[in-house]
Amino acid sequence: MRKAGKIINIEKNKVFIITANKEFATLEKHTEDPKIGELYAGEEFKRIAIWKYLLASAFVLILIFSIRKLYLDNKYDFSVIVDMNCSIKMEVSSSNKIKKVEGINSKGYKIKELLPLENESLSEALHMILDESIKQKYLTKAHADDGFKISIFISGNKANEPIDLSDFQKYAGTHNFKVFINNNGQAAME
Repeated sequence: MRKAGKIINIEKNKVFIITANKEFATLEKHTEDPKIGELYAGEEFKRIAIWKYLLASAFVLILIFSIRKLYLDNKYDFSVIVDMNCSIKMEVSSSNKIKKVEGINSKGYKIKELLPLENESLSEALHMILDESIKQKYLTKAHADDGFKISIFISGNKANEPIDLSDFQKYAGTHNFKVFINNNGQAAME
């Protein structure tokens, strides 16, 4: 808003005036050398609201971190193929959550259809697959007595980080099954 009045003070880029209506106003300095006591006209000085910039910065940071988290959660870090007389391939994210499930054989496809494995943790998904394999009689006590090994093949683990499946190994052990894990060519039998 444009205002005019007599200059009562000058600071850097601001000129303080008193208008004919006896109203105080702060205007933007637009001339080189205004003098106190002269008449002066110009646009009102707009204060920069720091809280607006802080709020905008906070919003941008939250947005960046949210996008980063979504990207990392949806990025496939490695694949896991499980063979329990049913073969299932799972894509697992860096947060150890199942993102995609495929049945490799007919039994695996049936288990994929029966179980909601997506968004489960890898360990929990393996528990569910073992329970359903026993329920569907793909694995029986006879298999355990014959020394059948549950095979887990992990590929695409570029960081070559160890994947903790000890909880599942203990759980399989309660059903008398041994677990064979191959992590990018590093085999381990428990």
